[in-house]
Amino acid sequence: MRRRMIGLFLAAAIAALLGTPPVWADPAPVEIDRETVVKTALASHPLVRMAVDRTRAQDEGVGAALADYYPHLTLSIDQLFLNSAFVGGVFPDYQPIAPELLNPTLTQEITDFGRRHYRVSAARNRLESRRQELAEARLSVVYRARVAFDQLAMFEHLLIAAKKGVEDATLHYRQAALRLSSGFGVVTDVTMARLLLEKTRLAEIRTENSLRKAQADLAYAMGQESGLYRTKAGPPSASSPFSLSGSMAYAMAHRPLLLAAQARDREAHNRVDEVRTRNYPHLSLFAQGYLLWGVPATISGAPAGTGLFLPTFQSGVALTLPIFVGGEIAHETQRARMESRRESEKTRLVRIRIARNIRKLVLDMKTQEETLSLDERRFDNARVNLALVEKRFARGLVDGVTALDAQTELIASRERLVADRYRLAMIQDALDRETGRRVGF
Repeated sequence: MRRRMIGLFLAAAIAALLGTPPVWADPAPVEIDRETVVKTALASHPLVRMAVDRTRAQDEGVGAALADYYPHLTLSIDQLFLNSAFVGGVFPDYQPIAPELLNPTLTQEITDFGRRHYRVSAARNRLESRRQELAEARLSVVYRARVAFDQLAMFEHLLIAAKKGVEDATLHYRQAALRLSSGFGVVTDVTMARLLLEKTRLAEIRTENSLRKAQADLAYAMGQESGLYRTKAGPPSASSPFSLSGSMAYAMAHRPLLLAAQARDREAHNRVDEVRTRNYPHLSLFAQGYLLWGVPATISGAPAGTGLFLPTFQSGVALTLPIFVGGEIAHETQRARMESRRESEKTRLVRIRIARNIRKLVLDMKTQEETLSLDERRFDNARVNLALVEKRFARGLVDGVTALDAQTELIASRERLVADRYRLAMIQDALDRETGRRVGF
């Protein structure tokens, strides 16, 4: 074991010297596009599967509620132990007997004055809320997947910008060292150029670590335990036209989160009506039959050797009217009303929150568009300014501080431009989710 560890250490050292990765390096990332990320997340993310199972379970709940509309048939088999008077007679010497009773019963509810209707309506509204919760889960999973994809693409481009910053800083350092060796520069310029080079290298390391974290976030957003990915080349998509009033109206009509809350609100109202109707009469049809055997012939009067006794069957209509149940229905009705009020306030809170979030996102979108336009102008100016300063620095017309400032400004403006492009795309993703727009799925 020790020899193996030493061998691995030597292999890693040799690989480092040769510039090749060791044998335990991460595998090469798999290239993936935005559409594939969304499809994979919808197919495998646990949140979507959980919402699907809840919807299917509630679909069965609707079937269970509808079962009250159909006849109910039961069959009971009883083992009796009798030692007293039976059908107007007395057992011989009061000896106990043990007959068996077969009792089929058929019941059909005729009307309960709305109770079944409200129960089924509540179950259907619960099913509608589950369906909207499933749509909301899909919307949230797609949003997280897109944001994770945009973040990974952003850090990939930021890493390219960081590497470009290292190249520029290295070139600047060589120029400063060359000027110093030629007798036209000073040691301070070389020192500052070296500091800039170290800063850009540190920024590259941090950006690469952020990229690895973004890869882990993308795998999580896709519902996978592991995976390394890289995005296909391409700039972020342009933002779609929007307006505050249009986004607000669309959200109030299509956001699944709000539609689910409204369905739960209707369900709570159905619960109030269902509890209230427990005070109403209950009309049902019933039919029962009896098959009794094991009774001695001396008691049943049946032919000798049969031991059977068929007393009767009965059918009729039963009207049940609750009179007093200890105040249970009154308390249950009041509690259901409070629950209904709570659901109404929760629905109102969802509406207020959606309106607030849309207003903020619309403002963020406008601000980010202006910021991106400013970033583009800053980057163009920084690039032109660096070209001019480098020429003057090579001729000894400006000092190293001026050249260093121009180089730093170019690096910062490049990274700011890349990051803000993807921040704009993320704001668009958030606005699509908040309004309930199902773009691309």
